[in-house]
Amino acid sequence: MTLVVVAAAALAAAAPARAQAGQTSGGRLRLDDLDRLAPKAAETVNIEIDGFLIKFAGSILSEKDAEEQAVKEIVEGLKGIYIKSYEFKAEGQFSEADLSEVRRQLLAPGWTRVMDVESRGLDFGDAEFYMASAGGRVEGLALLFVRRRELTVINIVGAVDVDKLKKLKGALNFPRIHIRRKKKD
Repeated sequence: MTLVVVAAAALAAAAPARAQAGQTSGGRLRLDDLDRLAPKAAETVNIEIDGFLIKFAGSILSEKDAEEQAVKEIVEGLKGIYIKSYEFKAEGQFSEADLSEVRRQLLAPGWTRVMDVESRGLDFGDAEFYMASAGGRVEGLALLFVRRRELTVINIVGAVDVDKLKKLKGALNFPRIHIRRKKKD
């Protein structure tokens, strides 16, 4: 019994240390390092929705409307939605070094890169999609969108059912990624 108490105490003590060291927990990324970009940005978006707000959003959605019911089912499994987005008047206001802390977290065990889109010579920009999982369950998603004058990081935390997301098919107006390839002559 004493060994169990000591082991539980050690795990509990290690949790805050992991959080301070920047390690992610349950699909949640620390995005506060990006705040240093705000003074340079022409437009800044910072969204933090968690706990009560997610439950409240789910409670006001109708169970009679099919789209709202689908959104409600997705929201029920979420713990948080965190978005940091910066748009700049000129290029060169941020660098890869500004994303280094976010990328380091995405290299941690449990995170997997699902998609990576790089565009060369196009104005589309780059996009990356990551998934955090544990025990066969999705615990979080992370999306990074990098353009010449824009940077957006989206972190969705909680149980995300991909099949339920597919049901929405654009009902939430999420942007679709269209990649056009030039035909070879």
